[in-house]
Amino acid sequence: MSTSFSPRWAHASALVNTTLYITGGTTDSNGKPTILDETLALDLSKAWSIDSPPLTAMARIPAPLSGHSLSKVQGATFLLAAGGESSSLDASHILLFEPSGAWSTPALSKNDTVGFHRLYHATLSTGKDGALLQGGYLTTPANGTVVSSLVTLKNTANFRPNSSTPVALAPHGPALARHTMTLTTDGQAVILGGVNSQGQVANLSIAYILDTQSDNDEWKVVPLNGVAPDPRMAFSTVLVNSTTMLVYGGTKDFQSAYSAPFYLDLPSWTWSSPATTGDAPSRWGHTAAMSGSSMVVAFGKSTGGASSNIALLDTNTNTWTTQFRPLGVTVPEAPDATKGKLGVGAVLGIAFVLTVALVGGAFYMMVRRRKRRTRNTLARENLGDETPRSALRKQASQSGGFLSLLGLGSIPTRDRSSKRYSEISSHSDPLKISLRMAQMGYSPLSLGYPDAVVQQGSGIVAVSSHIYPNQACVETEKEPDGQETMIVYHTLTQAQQEALKLSKQRNSQVSKNKYHLDS
Repeated sequence: MSTSFSPRWAHASALVNTTLYITGGTTDSNGKPTILDETLALDLSKAWSIDSPPLTAMARIPAPLSGHSLSKVQGATFLLAAGGESSSLDASHILLFEPSGAWSTPALSKNDTVGFHRLYHATLSTGKDGALLQGGYLTTPANGTVVSSLVTLKNTANFRPNSSTPVALAPHGPALARHTMTLTTDGQAVILGGVNSQGQVANLSIAYILDTQSDNDEWKVVPLNGVAPDPRMAFSTVLVNSTTMLVYGGTKDFQSAYSAPFYLDLPSWTWSSPATTGDAPSRWGHTAAMSGSSMVVAFGKSTGGASSNIALLDTNTNTWTTQFRPLGVTVPEAPDATKGKLGVGAVLGIAFVLTVALVGGAFYMMVRRRKRRTRNTLARENLGDETPRSALRKQASQSGGFLSLLGLGSIPTRDRSSKRYSEISSHSDPLKISLRMAQMGYSPLSLGYPDAVVQQGSGIVAVSSHIYPNQACVETEKEPDGQETMIVYHTLTQAQQEALKLSKQRNSQVSKNKYHLDS
């Protein structure tokens, strides 16, 4: 059972390996906002329930902070806390935190930090320029002055604020506060939402894009397709995979809060918001991070006040859940204390079944000594391959497999709705297919991008690569070199079937702005 911590908002967080560090924030104390100096650590290496998240207290921040940023420094072991507001007049706005538990201040003179002050800004970290801080309030939110400048803080420069690097000098940056800036896998900084100096909340029908790896780029406005989220500020943005960004929460007036997650498909710049299941929380002023397929939402504020809870969204199923499951960890069910111990006969029966299974499994592996390919391997090998392989199919009954040796017939045939992976070809523009799928209300995640697609950093791939093996069954096939292999078949989901229908239509049958589904 974790210790109870104060509800909070406007804190900062950063994920290091399997630990989420949470620093500072503001809480209500006797009806008055109070800035916190706490550092918390959330363990994401084991399973837990949101009723009892494994939060532990770490070393306190040298000064209370709120509205600051916390960045993982690439190539170093520590975290960088920058900017923010504080109740301490002596607060340094550039601090370093070592996950082992110690806070420190880089050796900077007053001249080094003169003019550096911002809060409720957006941040990201790159190996080229270190931490990038963009926008934010110049002094206090009450003053309302919002800047458009970008400053870099790099480890090799002792985190001295620098506003003259090429990326900092990129023109046409937006003047926003309480916005988000997310780094894509190909080095693009994407700014969404926020509020300007006039108090106008930004529309999410556009994004601001900058190539952080270029020395002569400029901020560009990119129009976003689909039904955009309502204008908002103080929300969170995470990268689900290299082709999908997820926006959650936020507010337009500091009174109400949003709860529906929105997915932004980066290759097509298209919004989608598939229905969720579970108890969806409404939050603003929170933080979010991805751990595996789970979005971990920490604290925040809503119409009911500040929250002391952790919320979890399973992005694979778009379900708000109460249980955190680390990758590769299965949580066993709690034992039933009302049930008695197993009898001797039951124990002997179980031992007999296990023995038969082990012997049968060993024999099965000895007989079927042929090359096997997993469905992930097939997905990678066939990525972008639109030409079916010309190979002879060999029925399992002729292969001398284990079932044939036992006289039980051949391996079961695949379902009629299943498709051979290498037989699925793409005739239409995959980008248009993705757009159409979004218009039909399918999340980009529902197509089940294989790992190889995610690693490419682009969704502009053959539609066949979106059709990912599910519920696999196998048959044998002989390669041109004479070697036998196992071919994976799978049953398509509804989303995959719709994408397949669209992919089978020739370009001549698909107009520029209109798509037709086969009956």
